[in-house]
Amino acid sequence: MPCRPIALLAVLGLAACDNSRPAGMPLVRIGEGALRVISAGNEVLWGIRDVVDLNGTTWVLTTTAPHIHGFEPTGGLSARFGLNGAGPEELRFPWSVWAGPQPGTVTVWDPGSLAALTFSGHGQLLSSSRTSTLGVVRSDISMVTFGDPFRASKIPGAIVVARYASVVSHGGDLWRGRLFLVSDDGKDLALIIDFASGLLGAQQRANAWMLASVPLWDGCPDGRIAVLDPISRQLLMLSRTGRRLETIPLPWEPDALSDEARLAYLVARIRAEAGDRNITEAEILDHATETARRGGHLFPAEEPFAVDVKCSPGQVWIQEFDPSGHPLGYGPLWRTVALGPRPTVFSRVLFPADFSPFRISDSRAIGVVEDSVGFQRLAAVSLPLGLGPKKRYRSTVPMIPLSTKTTGESQP
Repeated sequence: MPCRPIALLAVLGLAACDNSRPAGMPLVRIGEGALRVISAGNEVLWGIRDVVDLNGTTWVLTTTAPHIHGFEPTGGLSARFGLNGAGPEELRFPWSVWAGPQPGTVTVWDPGSLAALTFSGHGQLLSSSRTSTLGVVRSDISMVTFGDPFRASKIPGAIVVARYASVVSHGGDLWRGRLFLVSDDGKDLALIIDFASGLLGAQQRANAWMLASVPLWDGCPDGRIAVLDPISRQLLMLSRTGRRLETIPLPWEPDALSDEARLAYLVARIRAEAGDRNITEAEILDHATETARRGGHLFPAEEPFAVDVKCSPGQVWIQEFDPSGHPLGYGPLWRTVALGPRPTVFSRVLFPADFSPFRISDSRAIGVVEDSVGFQRLAAVSLPLGLGPKKRYRSTVPMIPLSTKTTGESQP
């Protein structure tokens, strides 16, 4: 990957380059020719939170109302609904969208109302199921850390959500989360895992709380739950009751966290917290530089091991930390972990520039492309044949024995 400037460090004239990676793991580059824009050019989208493709209609959930947008295969808008408010058909803080229980319906997870609301394709509210509290999470946590404490993942017959007994104000608080399985009607079924007691890395992590690695997870199409322990560098595959099905060691190491990455993060945080106050870019940079000089202990020595996890049929996708375009390290580089026969098969994948995947199937990724001013368009990327098992890197690291129990392993 060529060296390119870090957007938030343009005032410094600095640049960041792709770091060294294991030579044995090939890089699969997906060209721009594999990308297809889905939404029509006159449809303006901002703040997309989730995307799902259901029977030919692609549903998009945005931060601004109306929150729910349906697009036909030709790119035309077929539906738009979901207003802000506390009414039965209104949304407070919608975060995820997935297939509804009947064909043609769509369900929206709204942690603001602690409910999963199912709508018809034309916006009529059909049903709503409530869940118990998630805990207290600052609403702008996605600007502070990766890890997504508001995430809810739909698996067959249930929803997986995280809950927090204490306030979540920075990344380190995510280690005190617990994953629960909740039935479609809102009833608790099982504790899946307590991160603090079920992950080896919880006791080994540093005290740093800026850009520090946090546990990451996602529900898989087959009902399993993938949990990444970034400190012990293990991927855990759990059953819906918390039984550990497989523990996969991940054969790569993070690089040292650069001064440029620390400064980029601080610049972004100070800029966000300044809001509309009359503070110049020069003043922001001065504050960030001084904080970086005095607060080195607030950052870990190494880059975050990963910033996101997505589960697709037969494999788990792990997003690499890449500070060259986003202060939290969201970039185009992902690693895949094949879920199948041993030895485990890995690859590295480079998506087209400015494309961010939300959902990944066995043949394509669907997400958004974003321009320099934040205008977003719905897009899909066809996955190349180069992601086939024969062209991936096979690990020689032995599997870890399944001797360490998770919190939920003793449950039926």
